[in-house]
Amino acid sequence: MSNPKVASVLVVDDEPEICQLLVDALSAADLHVRTAASGKEAIDLARTHRPDILVTDLLLGDCTGLDVIDSLRRGSADIPAVVITGKGGPAAMSEASRRHPVELMTKPINLQRLREAIREELSRQARRRCWVGRHQRLRHLARTVNKERKTIHRHLNTTCADLTAAYRTLSMQLSVQQIVLGYQNDLISAKTDDDVFRSFFRLFVRKSGQVHGVALVCDAEAKLRVVGRFGVPQPDNLRFCEALSRPVIDALLANPTCALIDAQQKAEQFDKSIRRYLTGLSILAVPLMPAPGEMIGLVALYRKGEQPFTDDDMALAEMISHPTAAAIRRND
Repeated sequence: MSNPKVASVLVVDDEPEICQLLVDALSAADLHVRTAASGKEAIDLARTHRPDILVTDLLLGDCTGLDVIDSLRRGSADIPAVVITGKGGPAAMSEASRRHPVELMTKPINLQRLREAIREELSRQARRRCWVGRHQRLRHLARTVNKERKTIHRHLNTTCADLTAAYRTLSMQLSVQQIVLGYQNDLISAKTDDDVFRSFFRLFVRKSGQVHGVALVCDAEAKLRVVGRFGVPQPDNLRFCEALSRPVIDALLANPTCALIDAQQKAEQFDKSIRRYLTGLSILAVPLMPAPGEMIGLVALYRKGEQPFTDDDMALAEMISHPTAAAIRRND
């Protein structure tokens, strides 16, 4: 168990007998009494040993007790004071009252009343310290709870965002899977290469909007030749499609994987006759390989200045390239 707090009392009086009388009357196990014989001595002593309560005579040799009260209260918190006077007139008593003393007493001093006044003030201070401590603990607890609430809220927001993103990704994957399944059903009923490529083209139009395309399949001499031209509102002429396809064929023969090609950036690879049409033109090249290392055809989808092909378009092309190649092989 911790020891009870020992309160500090500063007694100020220029009469040694009064100082000693007050020391004898107030000294107790829980009260430590210091004395000062002048205002200056009291102020100096209070700087090193701040009192919990001040007991001062109104008239001192070098100043007044009110001067001492004012000086101590300027340097720290509001120090409670008991003012004692034996000669003060109405004006002095009124001035003392403005300092809101704990007690304003006249001589001869009622020592019992003085002790009670000091005890009541010290008890009030103890209650106030308890209240302040409880209030600070509650504020600390409230800050801690609020901080934890914000952390939990932030985690919930992050979790919700992650779940939303995961749900969106899963929904997109399911949507793509449904598209691919629908496309494969179309391939089952496709009787000719033209049916296959028409389904291929319609798939991209439904998914991402206006697009043009050219389809090539290996002939008997293993040369890729144009077998279909597609476009909205109408396909481009054969000469343009053949000129556009040549660099695409070279690129896929060197690396037979789906690729996005910016035709404008690689204009020097295309025939001079079509370079003026390459501004803003993007190409999605899709090799048709029923088995690894065996390319039997390709599809070059292209857009003329519209929204360029995206990674999602590339992913879809990679998913349907093999079943498309298998359908072409089946129709041979």
